[in-house]
Amino acid sequence: MIDKEKYTQHIQDQEAKERVVRALGKVEGVLKSHDIRWTEFLTPYEQQQVIGIINSFQDITYRTEGGYQGAERQVITIFHDYLPRETVPPAVVLMKIKNKNRFKTLNHRDYLGSVLNLGLKREKIGDILVHPDYCHMIVDREIGDYILFQLEKVGNAPVEVQLDDLNNLEVPEEEVKEIQGSVSSLRLDAVLGLGCKLSRKDAQSLIKKGDVKVNFQVALKTAQELQEGDQISAKGFGRIKLRALGKETKSGRIKITLEKLL
Repeated sequence: MIDKEKYTQHIQDQEAKERVVRALGKVEGVLKSHDIRWTEFLTPYEQQQVIGIINSFQDITYRTEGGYQGAERQVITIFHDYLPRETVPPAVVLMKIKNKNRFKTLNHRDYLGSVLNLGLKREKIGDILVHPDYCHMIVDREIGDYILFQLEKVGNAPVEVQLDDLNNLEVPEEEVKEIQGSVSSLRLDAVLGLGCKLSRKDAQSLIKKGDVKVNFQVALKTAQELQEGDQISAKGFGRIKLRALGKETKSGRIKITLEKLL
């Protein structure tokens, strides 16, 4: 038996910890039965944790799949290393959901909400890539047919759903808003306040409630120091990235450039 608590006791985010524990159950199953098992879709931080653990065991290996290079949410396929990789079935399928109402624009939240309303769990759904009149949605291979036959509307808009070839997947350019300003320090609460137009007090409150993540990990300290390239997500406020650091002003403040995902 794998001592799951030993491997996950350092993970502070309870939801992330539970997903990693479930993934360790898959590792345990492969070690026992020599079959192939798949995790749920995991965040980059969760992937890092699980892959580190897999690498500590002999005779098993893994493959990550998110539908395209650079996918954020990915499934880890776990199997014994004597199996040829080409014989391991794919973990994900690609759904194309076409908006048939040309007067209504659908966004990421619309597509995700409608699929979740079918009774599916978020962990079964990977990245959602929104285009002007359709979206590509990467999902667990086991739920593709269910979505195909059950999803008829997104919001109030009728949709046409089909299984698509992953080779047809196109990654849209992300729309971002550039935010420039200065902060007294690179503390999380200061940068979050600038990026989300929050007072220092409100930013601190959001962090203390556990509603802020840095690089997909729950932030535990309001005074956490950030670095160039760090990504912050705040519940209800979206994501911002610390893109660049500038010069220090005469008053000792630090000029920074942020990108906010629209």
